[in-house]
Amino acid sequence: MIALRESRNLVLLWAGQFISQTGDFLFQATVLFLILTIEPAQGALKAGTVSTLETLPFLLFGLLAGSLVDRYRRRTMMLLSDAARGLLLFAVPLLWALGWLSWVSLGAIAFLLSTFSTLFNPARDALIPSLVGKERLVQANAWVQTSTQLAMITGTLLAGVLLSVQTGSGGGAGEDEVLPMIRLLVLDGLTFFVSFLCVWLIRVDEPPLGSRRREVPSAWREAVEGLRYAWGSPVLRGLLLLTAIDNLFIMGPAVVGANLFVKQTLELEARHLAFFQAALAAGWLLGTLGMLRYGKRLPKGKLLLLGIAMDGATYLPFLAFLSGDVRSYGLSLALIAFHGLFIPLITVTRTSLIQELVPPERLGRVFALVNLTVVGFMALSSFATGALGEALEAPWLFGLAGAGGALSGLVGAWVFPALRKQP
Repeated sequence: MIALRESRNLVLLWAGQFISQTGDFLFQATVLFLILTIEPAQGALKAGTVSTLETLPFLLFGLLAGSLVDRYRRRTMMLLSDAARGLLLFAVPLLWALGWLSWVSLGAIAFLLSTFSTLFNPARDALIPSLVGKERLVQANAWVQTSTQLAMITGTLLAGVLLSVQTGSGGGAGEDEVLPMIRLLVLDGLTFFVSFLCVWLIRVDEPPLGSRRREVPSAWREAVEGLRYAWGSPVLRGLLLLTAIDNLFIMGPAVVGANLFVKQTLELEARHLAFFQAALAAGWLLGTLGMLRYGKRLPKGKLLLLGIAMDGATYLPFLAFLSGDVRSYGLSLALIAFHGLFIPLITVTRTSLIQELVPPERLGRVFALVNLTVVGFMALSSFATGALGEALEAPWLFGLAGAGGALSGLVGAWVFPALRKQP
């Protein structure tokens, strides 16, 4: 840990990630409410459409983005992504002043933000092996990923506080509601320029551009080659398939089910959902700190499979909330925090395994495949959870997800022996 703290590049990467991802959570807490406020007619449909537009770029451009990351300098891709996302968010107050702010324009901004994010995330993960030695990858990934959990806590709570203190600051009834949310989106834009500065200050030696671009003339051909490479590796194939199955079971309840649980099962308000999410992030952070301290000593393959199994098993206790006598909000916070403890066993070990196994010239494409798998199956899981939520109570959704997730981890240990045996 001491060596990580002394690493200038990792500290800069961590700081930029923490600040920009805090802004990301401001965006997530604001944009759909802004749509419901400025265009309440068919607001749910418009908000759902914008949410879908935010997901689409990962599905449409994920593989191509990974190819571009492998063709150009990773740091350059990150700088381009941060600058573009900051400018896009600065366009929001201009659109409002011109009277052009609508669900369509916000949907376009959300789509473009995610498009540039498809470049940033694989570039970041592919850059880390250039910043630290192979023996420190687990610690480095755990260190960088703590920024996400802290940002989730900070951004969620900050959004509520800032919106509360700004109430009544506008010139009219509509502005009183809209302007505070627009200011939060501008603040999100500023965070990307802070991240830009942090990434710009990172000093790292990367191969010259030409050596990457001459390998394969077409970016799409590179993307297809990366897919074939990943599928041809027993370890990577098992990792991607288990990632898909686990996210299919888990992510819908985590996103949609949590809202249904707090609103319908516990019959509480939106602020209680924020604290529910903060409790998840707190458990996630503690688990990441545990990986930072002990992860290097444990076999990554077994740790990953254990994480997948526990990612599901820790949802099973929520079945107790089917009883009217067990509706304790405090208990729900403890359970979701306990669930969060095991997420880093998946995220940290998965990232470290890929960085160790995949040659540098293919890292961007493999990480893009992981992002594509996570987001794609999250979208399917969210849709399925919403449909099932019309007939089943939220605790049943958690229970089904928990059983499926736990089973996928246990079966995966048997079906993918190459993954299980990874040191």
